[in-house]
Amino acid sequence: MTLIKTMNADGTLGHKTGSAVSGGSFTITSTPSSTTEISGKGVYVSPLEFTFTGGNATGFVNGSVQTAVPQKITSGATNVQVDGADTMNEGDFATVAMIGTISPPATPPTGPVTPAIVEVATAGQDKMEND
Repeated sequence: MTLIKTMNADGTLGHKTGSAVSGGSFTITSTPSSTTEISGKGVYVSPLEFTFTGGNATGFVNGSVQTAVPQKITSGATNVQVDGADTMNEGDFATVAMIGTISPPATPPTGPVTPAIVEVATAGQDKMEND
């Protein structure tokens, strides 16, 4: 059994090893639980929705890589639920859709960036773990 940290509102997203994207800024658009907290912050449940802007990738203008629409990461939790949904955990990840401006200028001017792999980089707390 491996114990994995549950993500609270202080958790962060990042680029998983193997992702073609780097840099930029993530904005979590999901709302954490208002009924269950860890370290005084609400717990996130699946799916975790986010947007991303300002990223870099080979062959694209620096700072142009972004999500066109909000993307989601689904939990890998099997035993822990909050508010009737699986909790998000450190290490949960997904391959998501991102686009960027092609460099040098091309037709069409934008294109998909693959693979774009995003993960829960930090849980935001160290008090609760699940398996």
